[in-house]
Amino acid sequence: MAKIVRFVFLVFFACSTLYSATNYTKELLSYDRKIATSNDDELLRVHHSLKSIYIHSIVSNDNRLKKEALKRLVKTATILGLDNSGYKKELKTLEKANSAKQTVIKQKTVKKKDIKTKKVAKKSKYLPNLRSIIYRNDRLILNFDKKITTKSIKSFQLKSKKSYREVFDIKAILPFIPNVKVPNELKDLRIAQYNSKTMRVVFQRDSILKSDVKLKDTQIEIYYGTKKSNVKKIKIEKNYEKFVKSLPSNKIIVIDAGHGGRDAGAVGSKTKYEKHAVLQIALRTGKILKKRGYKVYYTRSTDKFIKLRDRTKYANRKNADLFISIHANATKRKSLHGVETFFLSPARSKRSKNVAALENKSDIDEMNYFSKQTFLNVFNREKIILANKLALDVQQGMLNRLKSKYSKIRDGGVREAPFWVLVGAQMPAILVETGYISNPTERKRIFNSHYQNLLASGIADGIDSYFSKSEY
Repeated sequence: MAKIVRFVFLVFFACSTLYSATNYTKELLSYDRKIATSNDDELLRVHHSLKSIYIHSIVSNDNRLKKEALKRLVKTATILGLDNSGYKKELKTLEKANSAKQTVIKQKTVKKKDIKTKKVAKKSKYLPNLRSIIYRNDRLILNFDKKITTKSIKSFQLKSKKSYREVFDIKAILPFIPNVKVPNELKDLRIAQYNSKTMRVVFQRDSILKSDVKLKDTQIEIYYGTKKSNVKKIKIEKNYEKFVKSLPSNKIIVIDAGHGGRDAGAVGSKTKYEKHAVLQIALRTGKILKKRGYKVYYTRSTDKFIKLRDRTKYANRKNADLFISIHANATKRKSLHGVETFFLSPARSKRSKNVAALENKSDIDEMNYFSKQTFLNVFNREKIILANKLALDVQQGMLNRLKSKYSKIRDGGVREAPFWVLVGAQMPAILVETGYISNPTERKRIFNSHYQNLLASGIADGIDSYFSKSEY
């Protein structure tokens, strides 16, 4: 039991497998500068980014990177006044193990490499292997040892805060660590093995441009130059669906409007109840998702009370692919505002625990239903990582939509917290805090139809983004 709890406390934010060790080293150095000069909000974002690098080190079994990430996590947590005891303990254990077993590790490294090489050779027997990468002024040329077909390539485009990414997934093996050169036309270029059967190439730009791809037997040419006649600009802000990869129509989403019936949730004024606002947002979100081809179910579509455990039970019965619980935040400090997204985990921060406690109290009798063992059983690595990825995409989707029309929208970030409504879900599950009903300005917005539509569209955008980056 103690080992499970310890493991859970160490697993936080999912990371992109596209970064090379060199990229992460550069990123850590840039964070060192930010740690010295940033204000609390910027430092908190750095802290969350360091968690993502820490997760990458666990997944890739990179103890050197883990050590560097932990050092900085301890430092940022200390400055922010967060609990850093877990990080300190893990760092101390890692340093002790490295010091005591350095010779043994060196001996085993050769054996592990041999095993890894054999596995790659076995998997690549039926898949094309990348032989070389050639960089031209207007194109990237990939040479393989087997013929490449159009069925072997999938592409899609994604939007982040200040840049755009074009992703190419190729059913092939990358048997070496490439020396990536970023062309002048691109902001960044990443080439990596995404999973055991997929090699991924990512172009990052300041503006959207659809690249042209040509196949020549065992060669792929990707033209990213801006002067080609068949390159078209896409207005991503108004036509999100046009650049997101076509998604399968059989995905099932269960949307849970928090509270309901005798449970009003947070109260903003005599007539402004959380249960009413979140129901309106949930229904709007479902309507948008249905138009995009998803199958949508609601835990409640009217003002009625539903036990916490019955919400995820319903999602499990529907064999849902995702569970989205929608809420509105509240605090005694009326100045606090912003949107946040949570995934299930025993929270480190006092603030996350307080938010969870507020939402959990609605059905206190349910707490006894979930034993500690049942609670811990939901924390497996795969589910945490997937839920974290979903939370990151949904949070970014909401921010993109809201900031396009409203000023001073605060990014509350993606956090981990022990929300009972998420316990028992057999699929990635997140809880969205759509704003603070205790904040006068944000309370008005939460009950405003235009704001609700933007929130709903942002949640849908995030779901699109999540599936577009997933293997299915």
